[in-house]
Amino acid sequence: MSQLINSWASSTLAQRLGLLLAIASYVILWPGVTEPIMTISASVNVFGLKTQLFHETRSIWETVVTLNEQGYLLVAVLIVTFSVVIPVLKGLTILFAWIWPTEMRWRIVAAISKWSMVDVFVVGILVAFLTAKATAELQAELLVGFWWFLSFCILSIISGQLLALHRLPQR
Repeated sequence: MSQLINSWASSTLAQRLGLLLAIASYVILWPGVTEPIMTISASVNVFGLKTQLFHETRSIWETVVTLNEQGYLLVAVLIVTFSVVIPVLKGLTILFAWIWPTEMRWRIVAAISKWSMVDVFVVGILVAFLTAKATAELQAELLVGFWWFLSFCILSIISGQLLALHRLPQR
């Protein structure tokens, strides 16, 4: 605990804000993964009668489970790895490097950050959403999980920039 206090005391305001934003981002990652992100509905007009083909609402986690159940294990593992495992590993590494700072630990945080592709995942969701909106027979609606996940991405990026200012105390 004293190591955490020492690290906090020797940090700048920007670095402290970076740590607090990192912690906040990981708190909101959970609803970003578990809350519904999008509803997609498909319908078709046959002789003037509109028939709904499907209407699905899914969270990121529900999507992973469904992909696994349908035999797309590799895709499910990739989604979990890049949108959950690597971000959580990065968060734990940040805390470890904050409490026991070394230049090598901060380099590890930077290396892990390059593999976190949550921002790419958000762009993929937006592309799917906009594609569905552009099709008359396909409707899409972004739900609360998307906004939680997007908030995680933004806070994570900002905190990463602020934490990059964290350096070892001069001895």
